[in-house]
Amino acid sequence: MAVQPMQQMVYNPASRNLNNVQRVQRALVWFGIFFLIGTLTVILAGAVGFLLPDIGTVIGGVIFVVGGLLALIVPGMFSSSLYIVSEYERVIVLKLGKFMGVRGPGRFWVIPYPPFNESVTAQIDLRIQTRVITAAETLTDDNVPVGCEAVIFWRVEDPQKAALSVANYQEAVFQAANSALKDTIGMLELSELLGARDKVSGRLKEIIDSAASSFGVDVTSVEITDVRVPNDLIQELSVLAQSRRSAQAKIAEADAEKAIAQKFNEAAALMSDRAMEIYRLSVLERIGREEGSQIVIYGLGGNSPAMDHSLAATVAGSRTAK
Repeated sequence: MAVQPMQQMVYNPASRNLNNVQRVQRALVWFGIFFLIGTLTVILAGAVGFLLPDIGTVIGGVIFVVGGLLALIVPGMFSSSLYIVSEYERVIVLKLGKFMGVRGPGRFWVIPYPPFNESVTAQIDLRIQTRVITAAETLTDDNVPVGCEAVIFWRVEDPQKAALSVANYQEAVFQAANSALKDTIGMLELSELLGARDKVSGRLKEIIDSAASSFGVDVTSVEITDVRVPNDLIQELSVLAQSRRSAQAKIAEADAEKAIAQKFNEAAALMSDRAMEIYRLSVLERIGREEGSQIVIYGLGGNSPAMDHSLAATVAGSRTAK
């Protein structure tokens, strides 16, 4: 024999406390009306028996029977008409099928008996709710199959529209969001979907909000949580990104060298011959500070051939001596 799994029950302390309060209030109303009708029945039967001793017993019995029936029926009718709803809830009330108003929060009465003929058609939660929407294997504008997942945050703004203009406003919000997500993915390229999630989320919010406002729902925000791309495409995108970074690095290096060359040209145009000689001596001084360095200087004697010959002979002699 197959054993059916037990349904998991969700414990909601706030709802349970509210139900307890409503149950206690209805019980108090029931006992109050029951006690009032019972007391009046006893007093009326006693008075009839005292005033009419001949037929008082029969009439008193009838009064007891009628009073007992009223004491059992009337308290239940009144106590079931009492409602208590939370601060974040509203109740839609109809009268003979026509909209009467939105009741709540707190305690109020909805009496279904003539001449009121009221009825409760829906109890709407006004808190912000979340829903996960998923678009699997949807083609982007550049024909790339991707899977996308988003979370929408929404709340009921107009309880009357949410209850009367659509059969199930929660399902309507979900279907509108799911359709908007697929349409948005189809209008974007993969690079836009991956690199501009904030813009995509804003566009989704506008589309979903415009559709949901017709049945009294306000979409507060939409957040894209996941974009799934095929593995082979991820590798290709990685190689492409690496090539772009390498090209950008080479371009940046070439721009830096170009800027340095321009600065050198500007400095050379500003410096005179004497300034160039001073700059050369400064460079030689920095080189001479290094240990083990040997510096041979040409041209300090002007254009004297004897000086050049002497320097060359000195260098040549030092090399032959070794």
